[in-house]
Amino acid sequence: MKYYPIPEALMNYVESIWSFESPEQMEADEQAAIIPSGRWIVIWNYSGEYEHVIQNQSFHHSTFDLHLVGQHHTKIVLKGNVPVHSIGISFKPYGYYSIAGSDLSNYLSKVVSISKRKLDGSEVLTDFSGNLQESVTQLTELLTERIRFEPDSRVVHIAEQINAHKGNILIKDLFAGINTSQRHLNKLFKLQTGITPKEYASIVRFQEIFNRYIRNKKPENKNELYDLFYDESHFLQSFRKVLTLQPNVFLKKNNKLGNEFIKK
Repeated sequence: MKYYPIPEALMNYVESIWSFESPEQMEADEQAAIIPSGRWIVIWNYSGEYEHVIQNQSFHHSTFDLHLVGQHHTKIVLKGNVPVHSIGISFKPYGYYSIAGSDLSNYLSKVVSISKRKLDGSEVLTDFSGNLQESVTQLTELLTERIRFEPDSRVVHIAEQINAHKGNILIKDLFAGINTSQRHLNKLFKLQTGITPKEYASIVRFQEIFNRYIRNKKPENKNELYDLFYDESHFLQSFRKVLTLQPNVFLKKNNKLGNEFIKK
């Protein structure tokens, strides 16, 4: 993965801008499984075709397709013929609300193609010139001109607190000091991120332990499970819910491609 500077106009909404080139060859047992990130991601594949698979539903992307990956609670599996090259923008949990507004619920557990047409009527990203930075600039300018909404400061604060505690924080503590009802805050957070604070905390907590224990296959980190989960049974339950496999089964297979999208 190669990362690019975030333009000032997108700084409050975007977490990272990146390009990715898949390997020329894949291991026979490669899973290409990506765990939920709690982020909204826009991807433009400029070489090759592939598909996202979420809960047995496939979303195909031809070359030069610009698509939005919505919030999801279970793994995404990538399928296609390598190599595939793409540019992506990972929005902060509340970042894509600035563009979509209250329409976020339409994209949950889905991957949808989005327009490449600018406000002046011209269309961009219809081909690849060979200059990655030029394409990154076209994509960021396209999304910048679509910003219409501003995330609520309370939503931003809640997301930042969950991130700071790596998802290991009680909801009552999360809302402490905010002079708004818990019911309203839950509703507001879901409106602007697509998921509830509890769901987001669960995703962040699982991602943290996946990075510590699963991604690099370091069993010595297993004791750290109890920093983030009540006990091993709680961890196993969460693991099966997200990856639909037991950890020992998952670890026997390669996930080099999927792991590239998990680490930060």
